[in-house]
Amino acid sequence: MKNKIESRTDGNRNLKTSRLVIMGCFVFFVCLLFFSKLMEYQLVDGEEYKKQAQKGYVSQQTIEAARGEILDRYGRPFAENTVSYDIIINNAYLPLSERNNVIEKIIKIMEEENHTWIDNLPISTTLPFEFLEGEVNQARIAQLKSDYQITQDSSAERTMDNLFKKYKLEDMEDKVMARKIAGVRYEMVRTGSSNNNPYTFAQDIPMELATKIKEFSFDLPGIEIKETTSRRYVDGDLAPHVVGIIGKIYKEEYEELKKQGYKMNDMVGKSGIEYAMEKQLKGENGVREIVADSKGQVLESNTIKEAVPGNTVVLTIDKDLQRVAYQSLENRIKFLQATNQEGKGKESSAGSVVVTDVKTGEILAMVNYPTYNLETYYTDYSVLSNDPLLPLLNRATEGLYTPGSVFKPVVATAALAQDIIDANSTVDCQHVYTRFTDYQPRCLGTHRNVNVINALMVSCNIFFYDTGYNLGIDKIAEYSKQFGLGSKTGIEIRESAGQISTPEVYTQIRAHTPNEQWSDGSVLQASIGQMDNLFTPLQLAVFTSTLANDGVRIKPHLVKSIQSYNFDETIEDVQPEVVDTVDASKEDFEVVREGMLKVSHDPVSGSARWVFQNYPIPVASKTGSPQTDRVRSNATFIAYAPAYDPQIAISIVIENGYSGEKCAPIAKDVFDEYFGLNSSQVQYVPEGQLIP
Repeated sequence: MKNKIESRTDGNRNLKTSRLVIMGCFVFFVCLLFFSKLMEYQLVDGEEYKKQAQKGYVSQQTIEAARGEILDRYGRPFAENTVSYDIIINNAYLPLSERNNVIEKIIKIMEEENHTWIDNLPISTTLPFEFLEGEVNQARIAQLKSDYQITQDSSAERTMDNLFKKYKLEDMEDKVMARKIAGVRYEMVRTGSSNNNPYTFAQDIPMELATKIKEFSFDLPGIEIKETTSRRYVDGDLAPHVVGIIGKIYKEEYEELKKQGYKMNDMVGKSGIEYAMEKQLKGENGVREIVADSKGQVLESNTIKEAVPGNTVVLTIDKDLQRVAYQSLENRIKFLQATNQEGKGKESSAGSVVVTDVKTGEILAMVNYPTYNLETYYTDYSVLSNDPLLPLLNRATEGLYTPGSVFKPVVATAALAQDIIDANSTVDCQHVYTRFTDYQPRCLGTHRNVNVINALMVSCNIFFYDTGYNLGIDKIAEYSKQFGLGSKTGIEIRESAGQISTPEVYTQIRAHTPNEQWSDGSVLQASIGQMDNLFTPLQLAVFTSTLANDGVRIKPHLVKSIQSYNFDETIEDVQPEVVDTVDASKEDFEVVREGMLKVSHDPVSGSARWVFQNYPIPVASKTGSPQTDRVRSNATFIAYAPAYDPQIAISIVIENGYSGEKCAPIAKDVFDEYFGLNSSQVQYVPEGQLIP
């Protein structure tokens, strides 16, 4: 019994020992596992886990793409990019508690260097605080009060008190400095500044100032000098209406543009090619990722997507031809002002010239006078926008003018095509048109039996009264449309549609005077380019090109090609596009051409002979003197050359220029430049004398 008990006890002891050994092995194994993992965490992956432990957040910032450039047809710049320096407030690097202090420091540096910064808060920076005046500021004041829930009748002082409280500036003794800081904070909020969207504090600062700020960078957390590109307009006054301008996004634009990836403080095209080709010029922004710890200290910064610059837009404009056309138009207007009598051109004030390539529809020159300079556009805007001569108006595409006698080739072509007349048909011009007893308009001369060729040469109203009446207003309107008159041309930039004189248009215009009715007399006046006919100089140039092309109308365009930023790829090469063909024969156009040739070269009666009679290149032209009121007339002129193998066409309008032949010297200067016949200076020959 005793042996059995001892044996059982030894067995239990052995079992306990075995269990202890197993447990010891298990504990040892677990400790070994923990120890190995700890070694892995500390020695192998220690640095990575340290970063993760310290990491507070990861944010992304936009890397702005360079805007594409705008060049003339030969690669000479209109709008290019230059390196500039901006001061950026990067919220990702600037703790909120330090924001006011850092902004105050950078403001003091700017004041020491006598340089401005962006401040759109519509409140004065001097005591007592007052709201700024002006229409723009009124809108800003209303928006400010709305955004910060300030009653609309609050004074500037009370508004500032609200902003001081909002931005924790109420304890600052220097209220003027507090106002300046508040102005920066306000603009940061207004433009949506955040960790992902740094704020541009000042733009285009001098290199010396950029260097100084970098020297103080240790004391200015979050303040960065950003090397960027700024827009520079070369020859900014040469073609401003064509090239256009860029500017900050308006509030009313933002809702739509932010869907396309724009931020509130981005720059976008506002007019001209800058606006029309925005998608091509903008480029694609890149992305930079910033890793920061919980204290806001940046641990690393990586570019995860490179910025892609915008494409380069090559225009059809020839800068040399553009310059000659502008100088000639300006000099001509000043010449008329200085030498002509009252009511006969002395009041000339403004005008436009459009030059087209007949075979391609390319716009070689598009000139407006007066003009402005893109480089000083924003500085000069207040003066420009209040100038009664409207220098900001693109007269070439948006100005609407009664064409006068330059419209007569439309009626001549339509009448020939519809067999109303032929080349030998005549009308007896006895100075007064006597078809009707109640309305008998006059001609400027007495031309007796005149055919269409001579009627175009001497601009006989009687011939075109009679021909237009027999043709009918419906056919006149139909052919006008075929020539591209009275409707938008489809050019890339903004344009007006204009209108063709018809009974329907007549009624619409005079809806408030129902007693006025369309009559036979209305048809007569419409036939000579008067009544309600209103066309742009661009439409007149397209019409002239169509005459030169024997009725083939080509869509005008300002963009010749789109290239990649570095010119290593052609994105698009714009090709000529035929948009309509006039329903007339080549023989019909040859008859009209002979009449227009006589305008330029007939030694006795051609109204433009004093400029073109002995010109070495045959020029087909037509003059016009459309009345704008009972006293004054504009001057209109169209031409193409060489007449028998046309290459370019031109239209000219001079407001209050009195008569179309006064525009002819401008056309000659353009032809001289294009065909290589120009002298070193633009010269004029007095009316009545022939150019040798």
